[in-house]
Amino acid sequence: MNGQERKNIQSGKRVAIVLKEDQQTGKLTEGIVRDILTKSPNHPHGIKVR
Repeated sequence: MNGQERKNIQSGKRVAIVLKEDQQTGKLTEGIVRDILTKSPNHPHGIKVR
């Protein structure tokens, strides 16, 4: 799945994300999407979620 397109992300879906403090290492953290914070339909760095 492409995490750069908003249409692929939905509330309640399990995702793997890179936390802000882990951006240099690229360490992934798993979680469930509560909110989609990015408003645009796509973003080159990925869709920001809570």
